[in-house]
Amino acid sequence: MLARRLGLVDVLAIGVNATVGSGVFALPDDLHRAAGGWSPLTYVLCTLLLLPVALCFAELAGRHEESGGAYLYAHRAFGARVGFFIGWFCWLNTFVSWAANTTLLVELTGIESPVLSKVFSAAAILGLGAVNYVGVRPGAFVVRAVVVGKLLAIACFLAVAVGFLHAGRIGGALPHGVLGLGQGVYLALFPLQGFEVAPITAGETDNPRRNVPLATVGSLVLSSLLFVAVQAVLVSSYARLGDPSETPLVDAARAIAPRLGLVVLLGSFVSMGGFTAGSALGSPRYAQAIADHGLFPKAFARIHPRFQTPHVAIVVTTLLTTALAMTLDYRRLVGMSNITVVVQYAAACLAVPVLRSKVGRSTGFIIPGGRLAPWLGTIGSIALLVLALGPGLLHGETQAWVEVAFALGAVATGGVLERALASR
Repeated sequence: MLARRLGLVDVLAIGVNATVGSGVFALPDDLHRAAGGWSPLTYVLCTLLLLPVALCFAELAGRHEESGGAYLYAHRAFGARVGFFIGWFCWLNTFVSWAANTTLLVELTGIESPVLSKVFSAAAILGLGAVNYVGVRPGAFVVRAVVVGKLLAIACFLAVAVGFLHAGRIGGALPHGVLGLGQGVYLALFPLQGFEVAPITAGETDNPRRNVPLATVGSLVLSSLLFVAVQAVLVSSYARLGDPSETPLVDAARAIAPRLGLVVLLGSFVSMGGFTAGSALGSPRYAQAIADHGLFPKAFARIHPRFQTPHVAIVVTTLLTTALAMTLDYRRLVGMSNITVVVQYAAACLAVPVLRSKVGRSTGFIIPGGRLAPWLGTIGSIALLVLALGPGLLHGETQAWVEVAFALGAVATGGVLERALASR
């Protein structure tokens, strides 16, 4: 039995930390090249697609007190086969995102040796895995601390850059027409995903039927407002935003004032470090939840007698993340993450009407006017999947990885799962 040691602030910090990761620091130039002066609008449009999804996650979280997030909801709504398939993608997405942020974090250090950068990536992932092995509270404390640090750095940039605004740069002609705006919405998906992480630790949260729904919706809304503000200020204050760069936000800050650039650089380290800390906390909980239902080896569900953590799931997830970070780069990992996350979004939205029919009215949070929201969330998820699979957006390796992930999930669902169910 997991100890319930996380409060509302902890869970909200986990959600915000999972959302405010590397994207706000690394992708503003990509957004600008895609949508020009309308790039802040891409965050608004993507948020409108994701808000019904977040509301669905909030209602589903209000129905459950166990860890597992989208996997748990799909399992309860559609049964073991579909649940396992969605859980597979939930688990993949968490450690793909973890690997992506760690990879970029090490790139920002300026290490030129590819071998040495991979060694540092591995060390960072293994270190955070060790922190979370010894207890959920130390991991949550790290997350809260880095959330404050990253938000302070971004706030400093906004406060200084507001004196250098040129409002005429907002809007104007779309450089690639409506298709470019659609590509911008796809790119905005990676920074905005993460709110779905809040329900993962429900089994270790105090009063989860209240705190988890609040944290889920709150983390999306707060992060979206922040991203729109940052992108709008960048567009109107930094003339070279369209130049390709791994650190566009840092570049803009340096152009305004060198000291401000240093503050934002430190903030980017804290932000990506914080995201990886949150990923280390949340990622193993998917594997644990799947094992709790007998669909993964039972060892994944074991709870450490002293630290009260799913220690086997933590070790395996940490090692898999390390392997991924040592073999792929940031942009390819971003593409993988976008594909895997929308699969769980669609499943969660479809689970809402099914559980309403099977179980009845929720005793926790209920979506206001909630008959329409699940279908809007499903349509929005499908739209994001179509954008993600659009021509020219995925690298060849990324496309191949997605195909392999689907194939492995299907094989496991049809083969390994049958044996697991037979042995129960």
